[in-house]
Amino acid sequence: FPAPRKSASGILIPSYGEERRRGFFLRQGGYFFDVNEYVKVALTGDVYSKGGSAITLNTNYNKRYQYSGAFNFTFTNNVNNERIESPTKSKDFRLSWSHSPQTKGTGRFSASVNAASSSFNSNNFLGVNNNAQSMRLDQTTQNLSSNINYSKTFPGTPFSLGLNLRHNQNLGTKQVDLPLPDMSFNVNNIYPFKNAQSMFLQNLNVRYSMNGTNQLTNNLGRIRVDENGNLQDSIAAFTFENLPLFLRNSKKGIRHNIPISTSFRALKFFTISPNLSYDERWYFDRLDWSYIDSTRTFVSTKVDGFNRVYNYSGGVSMTTRLYGMYVSRNPNSKLKAIRHVINPSVGYSFQPDFSTEQYDYYQRFVTRDGAGNETVQYKARHEGYLYGTAGQGRSSAMSFSVNNNIEMKVRNAKDTVDRKIALFNTLSLGSSYNFLAESFKLAPISLSANTNILQDKINLNFSATLDPYQYRKVVTDYTLEGCLGCIINRDEYEGDPALLIPIYSEKRFDDYVWKTGKVGRITRANFAFSTNLNPKGQKSDNETRDKIGKSEASESDKKFLMQNPDAYVDFSIPWNLRISYNVDYTHSENRSPLITQAIRFSGDLSLTEKWKITYNSGYDFQNKEFTQTQIGINRDLHCWQMSLGWTPFGRFQSYNFSIGIKSALLRDLKLDRQRNFFDN
Repeated sequence: FPAPRKSASGILIPSYGEERRRGFFLRQGGYFFDVNEYVKVALTGDVYSKGGSAITLNTNYNKRYQYSGAFNFTFTNNVNNERIESPTKSKDFRLSWSHSPQTKGTGRFSASVNAASSSFNSNNFLGVNNNAQSMRLDQTTQNLSSNINYSKTFPGTPFSLGLNLRHNQNLGTKQVDLPLPDMSFNVNNIYPFKNAQSMFLQNLNVRYSMNGTNQLTNNLGRIRVDENGNLQDSIAAFTFENLPLFLRNSKKGIRHNIPISTSFRALKFFTISPNLSYDERWYFDRLDWSYIDSTRTFVSTKVDGFNRVYNYSGGVSMTTRLYGMYVSRNPNSKLKAIRHVINPSVGYSFQPDFSTEQYDYYQRFVTRDGAGNETVQYKARHEGYLYGTAGQGRSSAMSFSVNNNIEMKVRNAKDTVDRKIALFNTLSLGSSYNFLAESFKLAPISLSANTNILQDKINLNFSATLDPYQYRKVVTDYTLEGCLGCIINRDEYEGDPALLIPIYSEKRFDDYVWKTGKVGRITRANFAFSTNLNPKGQKSDNETRDKIGKSEASESDKKFLMQNPDAYVDFSIPWNLRISYNVDYTHSENRSPLITQAIRFSGDLSLTEKWKITYNSGYDFQNKEFTQTQIGINRDLHCWQMSLGWTPFGRFQSYNFSIGIKSALLRDLKLDRQRNFFDN
């Protein structure tokens, strides 16, 4: 593919349209600055007839064989006139920066920054695709993250250093976490006996890693919100005035990890892998817990001082592979053979109980509910800390899993080469049994399966967790008739006991459910279905990526195109339909089963060689309504592109029309960018 021709500075023609909330608009009009061969800048603005406006700065830079990147900043001033008496105004921003160096030398600097005001994505429509890697947002985006990284290796040694500045933001809760800085030091695998004759010693390796961070957060912890003792997070505004408060409540810690492992073959067919691991955490304070009987809540007090928390564990695993084959003896049979590959794995692990008094990592409490039932609870002195704490309870566990792969070979009527069909890419089952656990020795059983059907056009995924223990209703509290929200302690109640009304809760008991003739309780299950239907089958996205990979585009352009092949129209395919369906089932203790499901579909249809209709929609089963829907009409004008977009309903109801010069990159690839018709 030819390299795109040089660009030149010039005016960017705005697109025109109308939006239900903000009226008529001119969008993305401005000026393109061809600064030099390395830097390109576009300054654009939006204006709305009902008073809103926005300004966007997009900067791209690329120095071949050295680095490339992009810096984008958007500021919006929204005016919502839906309420004539009291129109609302909001000012929002979004900042993104990506920097990717070419790998060379021993030091590497990279950046991926994505930050926005909490209401940015709810006030500005950004499309329906959520791709964190390309730093695109949409209305479903709740979490933003950033990472500025510098890494250094030392040639001829196993040592490496890393320094990260991170940012994590939840737009829903408005919580912001800033690990500043996040440092790491690593020693890669060292084989001290690599010249030994024994395979056990030859493969013996040890490595070391150290991580340290100081995390600022505006989440000040759990606070009571009502007289019943209910708690919720306390989120402070992330402002410079509150910075001293965040510094006082920052989380600091250092973690060391030393794993040792080896592997060797036994009896020719078995691979045995022993391992040991040592973890140590350094903290600079701890929590002292106390229990309040009247509210049945735990409260903590922070005590400053150096705290060393360590734990160690070990184990061994054994794996092998079994083959089964069925070959048809009928020469006229369409089925020629079935192959079954079984990968069984058995492992043993051990870990001491670090909740005993000698370690002082936990505090032990005996609590009672309103019915007088006693429960032993442990509270960790480093609960919620950066690197967690040591494990609670002794563990001497045997784990086991079986993974299956089943394929069949059939005769191909159109070719002499037989066709291979995967009946199950994976079909697995796994669990573990803790011999030293006081109760619930058998862990929940995990199941998973994956397959492709209809000549790999449809992909199916299934996973589930099966709890083998019984659940029963028991009395945990009492109340009185007409006393809304009252919880009565039976032992302290001085009235007529006959007036007490029992409150039942579901509890898990250490009895196997199959004693009652049942298989188990499904606590979690997921089923996912996806397909890409078109005359070329699933090959369209792969062919598009191949075109992009072989082009002369910049690395940043290639990265975006490869991650978003569905954001572009391929006029060589007459029609295309993408469907994805996902359903989740959860049934946790003391809760009714919950089913959530969603379906999305998108695609395009060519009316002629140059005209194509695109569509993107979905259905919300919970609210029983269609999700944000987009319909577009695209016209390929070779050097130019024309698009008409329409959002028929919803908060961001609008239409848009634009015509402009098409990117040389897209023209060479014979792709047409689907314009974003909304508040971008």
